[in-house]
Amino acid sequence: QTRSYSSIQLGASPRGSIALMKASQAYAFIHGRNYVIPDDVKFLAPYVLAHRLILKMEAKFEGITGEQVIAKIVARTTVPTQRKMNL
Repeated sequence: QTRSYSSIQLGASPRGSIALMKASQAYAFIHGRNYVIPDDVKFLAPYVLAHRLILKMEAKFEGITGEQVIAKIVARTTVPTQRKMNL
């Protein structure tokens, strides 16, 4: 969603997604898990992605930071869930 957010001129690249995935895996491992949970991704997203954004000048003049933008995007993003299928 970083590519369509109003305050962002240029969003995170696919390498940003890869970096977030690897950081989330490391974070989970440090916390004794061999799997990533959504909270890992939510926590790390501002740290991993904020510096990868180019904000619009208007946003910079208003004092908006990349961390704030990522935090807003994460807050409005729903966590995917798996539904049971009747087979």
